[in-house]
Amino acid sequence: MKTLIINGSPRKYGDTAVLLSELKTHINHEIIEISPYYNDISPCIDCRACTKEKGCKINDDMQLIYADDFDNVVIASPLYISNFTPPLMSLASRLQAYYCAKRFLKDEFRLKQKKAALILVGGGDGRFTDAIRLAQWVFEKLNASGYEKSIVLSLKTDDIPAGEDLDAIESLRKIALKLNGE
Repeated sequence: MKTLIINGSPRKYGDTAVLLSELKTHINHEIIEISPYYNDISPCIDCRACTKEKGCKINDDMQLIYADDFDNVVIASPLYISNFTPPLMSLASRLQAYYCAKRFLKDEFRLKQKKAALILVGGGDGRFTDAIRLAQWVFEKLNASGYEKSIVLSLKTDDIPAGEDLDAIESLRKIALKLNGE
């Protein structure tokens, strides 16, 4: 079993990283973590090759996601203007190849079914509905389901570090059990 973690945070030791570290301590199988900040992942350049041929022509670390070699997918992101970080949005744009295969080529990708989880971290006004909407789209494209019952929100980081958010920590433990198949 494998879990793909897509880490949308630029901070290697920030609140999102703390929560991911906690999650990882409870996952008992292989973990692959990628980051649009630290991996080589370009945004969609609208070359439209995916409207003529199945797949994306950009050869970068996005191939780790396209390989579809994982059983679970976790998206973790701090909130920027109530949404994913811009590089994480760029990564999401590369899933356009899945949409184009269906829409223009009438040929869907046959992705295996996966379990999904979402971790959102932030301060400010605590709005997160735009991030949920984008996460829903990403999970749909990756054929990952169940995120609705596997969402961790740590939205008071202006006042309390995520690592001290006991509700978030407990939710991560429960989500890890689901991802482990327990």
